Amino acid sequence: MSLRALSWTEIQAEPAAPPPTLRAGIPKVGLTVVAGSPKVGKTLWAGQTALETSAKTLLVIEEGTMAGIGYRLRMQAAALGIVDPPIVVMHRQRVRLDTPASVKQLRDYVEIAKGRGLGLIVLDPLNRLHGVDENRPTEMTRVMDAMAGLAYDYSLAVLAIHHLAKPSAERRGDVWDRFRGASSIRSGTDANLVLDGTGDRIHLVGEFRDAEPLTEWLELDRDALIFRPADSPDGPATKVDVGRLRAFVEDRRMVVARQVCEEFGVSKHTAINALRGLGCDEFAGLRGAITFTLGATVQ
Repeated sequence: MSLRALSWTEIQAEPAAPPPTLRAGIPKVGLTVVAGSPKVGKTLWAGQTALETSAKTLLVIEEGTMAGIGYRLRMQAAALGIVDPPIVVMHRQRVRLDTPASVKQLRDYVEIAKGRGLGLIVLDPLNRLHGVDENRPTEMTRVMDAMAGLAYDYSLAVLAIHHLAKPSAERRGDVWDRFRGASSIRSGTDANLVLDGTGDRIHLVGEFRDAEPLTEWLELDRDALIFRPADSPDGPATKVDVGRLRAFVEDRRMVVARQVCEEFGVSKHTAINALRGLGCDEFAGLRGAITFTLGATVQ
C-alpha cells in the first residue's frame, strides 16, 4: 500500500470546531486514560459516565466479581433514573492488549458491535489487560497502539482505567508526575484525567490534545454510588435560598441531603450545612444516612 498525504483543501474540509466529546474530558473519538489512587472511585466514575452519556457501552472488566459489578451499576442506574441502559459487560475474558490474537478477538467483537451503535469502550483496569512491563516505553507502546486502534479505526471513545503511583520524595509535585508507568501511557492518548483526593471529596483534573485543561470538584454519594458536583475548597460555597429550602422541607416533611443536592444543584457538604442552618432536627437512617425534618412538622 502506497503512502498518501492530504492536501490543504482536504485538511480544510475537516470540521472547524474542536473535536466533539461524549462528556467534558472524553473525546467522542479518541483514547482517554483516567488514573487515580486505589479505591478513589475510578470504576464508579467510569460506570456513571457510561450511564450519563447514554452511549452504547462495552465494559471490559478484568477484576472483581460479576455480582459486585451488577450491584454497583444497578444502584447507579436507579439513582440516575435510568431503566434499561445500553451497557454490556465482558467480564474476566482474559483480554490482553499486548497479544495480537487477543486484540484480533476484541476487534472482531467491536466491529460487529459498532454496526449496532457501539460508542464507548471502558477498559478496567489497564494493568490487568496486558502482561508487559508498564515501565518500559517500547512494550507499553504496543498496548497503547492497540487501544488507539480501537478508537480511531472504529470511531469510538475508548476509556482506560489506570493507577496513580503513591506520593514519594520523587513524586511530590504535580499530580501528573504520579502517573504510573512509562511516559508512553500519558503521551499516547488524546486525553488524560486524574481523580485525586481522599475521603468523599475528589478533584477531577484533565489535560487534552485538543482542548483546554479541566478541573472539577466531585463528592461521592455513598448511598447512591454516584459522584455529584461539589464546591471548590478555595472558592465561596454555593448558597441555598433559605425560603425555598424551608418550603422544600415542609412540603416533604422529611428529606435527606441527596434530595437537596438534586433540587438546588449544590454539594452534599453545602446541603447539610444549609439544613442545619435552617434548624432541622436530624435522625439516623438506614446505612448511616441522616434524615432532616423541621421540628414543627413532627407529629
